[in-house]
Amino acid sequence: MKKNLFLLAAIAATMIMVSCTKEAGVKVFKASAEPATEQNKVTNSGTSLLWQAGDQISVYDASSNAAVYSLTEGAGTGHGVFAFESGAELVEGTHTAVSPAAIRTGAGTVSLPATQSSATGTLAGLPLYAVSDNDNLKFYNLCGVVRFRLTASSDVSVSSIAVTTNANTNGAATISGSGTSVSLTTPGGSATTTLSLGTAQSIASAHDFYMYLPAGSYSTFSITVTASNSATCTKTANSTISIQRGKITTITLTGLSFGAGVPEGALPGVFTVSSGHTVRFSKGNLQYIGSAATPYWKFADHQYDVLGTTTGQNSTATNVDRDLFGWGTSGWDNGNYWYMPYNTSNSESEPYTIARGFGYGPTDGSTYTYSLTGTYANADWGVYNAISNGGNAAGLWRTLTQSEWNYVFNTRSASTVNGTANARYAKATVNSVAGVILFPDSYTHPDGVTQPTNINTSGANFTGNSYSTSDWTAMETAGAVFLPAAGTRYSTSVLYVGSGGYYWSSTYYYSNCAYYVHITSSSLYTSYYNSRHVGYSVRVVRD
Repeated sequence: MKKNLFLLAAIAATMIMVSCTKEAGVKVFKASAEPATEQNKVTNSGTSLLWQAGDQISVYDASSNAAVYSLTEGAGTGHGVFAFESGAELVEGTHTAVSPAAIRTGAGTVSLPATQSSATGTLAGLPLYAVSDNDNLKFYNLCGVVRFRLTASSDVSVSSIAVTTNANTNGAATISGSGTSVSLTTPGGSATTTLSLGTAQSIASAHDFYMYLPAGSYSTFSITVTASNSATCTKTANSTISIQRGKITTITLTGLSFGAGVPEGALPGVFTVSSGHTVRFSKGNLQYIGSAATPYWKFADHQYDVLGTTTGQNSTATNVDRDLFGWGTSGWDNGNYWYMPYNTSNSESEPYTIARGFGYGPTDGSTYTYSLTGTYANADWGVYNAISNGGNAAGLWRTLTQSEWNYVFNTRSASTVNGTANARYAKATVNSVAGVILFPDSYTHPDGVTQPTNINTSGANFTGNSYSTSDWTAMETAGAVFLPAAGTRYSTSVLYVGSGGYYWSSTYYYSNCAYYVHITSSSLYTSYYNSRHVGYSVRVVRD
């Protein structure tokens, strides 16, 4: 018995030694935080700037050793105790600290998120900075606070609030100064910052929402409020908005009125296609389901879906599923020879006016130079057909003109993404499918998803950006559109699936040709034209 007691005592002593060795030199910091003030009012949690359970700070010493400390005491108060969590052992002397720890990127740098998250609309993760020669850290605000006081004209629940300014409000930033003189340099991310709510909040009566932004005077300040049904309301300030470090700026908006939201089958991103005119893209490429007992039209279930030869569209069969169509083959009898979605003929044995491009698209019997608009709008797939998962009624959708495609890729104003102003497109692979991503006019790249590169670069290859399905879900929710390289059909040969994307416009070029968008791993053209009998992808939009 004594032997066993001795053995237990020895084990306990060993455990104590190990524990002491592990904790040796680990520091504990006491921390207080400067409130954001508006006549002595403070914000986080609606009443005061309090430390919350789970809070972490990042601390550097004078030798650039870094460690993360977690709150162990003081949750729900303005004075917290933080104990070592991970990183290097810090030495005595001057310490610099940032809260929350996740935003710190270096000894004097941070990265402000493009999306701020809050379950209730109260302030979360307000960036703070401290410099101290001892173990007491007094944190000062790195940003100012905007309080949005919103009221709708009817009972509406808000899911997010986005602010777009004339300057970047998120991304990489450098800290200078200390105490009340601390400041940030201009961040290098994007000019749109979004507050995302975990639970939609009603604004039937006045409701406050908080967002932090870098201090500065913003000559452009646009606020887009998105409801839980995806309807939006945008307001733009008619004068400069000034944000001061450590202070609250209240913006009151009453009687907000929301649109009808995102239509069935449409994606949330908004794209300008000509001066003053915007559209939303369909949720996927157009498909004709010829294998059904009663054939019908639908959008692909996912933006990266392509049929290739899997359904037998590399044939003349009428009862197969297709997503590569001759020009103007909506099924509307426009007086031409070929107008059904399964038409593939280009036989040289047929008369010259029937074969190849001459037999496709609208005609008055003598000429073949009409676009899929006006009198001949029904030759447009989206105009003539009820699309089952796109509202299931004719006349809701249409195909972009050649000039509109060009505007989308090369002209419109858009958000700054990864340092590139007016980021309109980037080639990529999504779920291992090659294609091109279109960024909407207003876009904030999701946190945690790799930033796109080679933006607006027509000669880039598809492999420069690669996104998983989960990455893409986040980007799609943020408004991104993907045009997969679905290949082309020439008569009954399906070619270039995965290496080329070809998308019809509604604009004719010549009596036997029409314009299309041409995308390969080394090129991108919006004004190519080809014979109308060739099978290309169709991606429609809704005004």
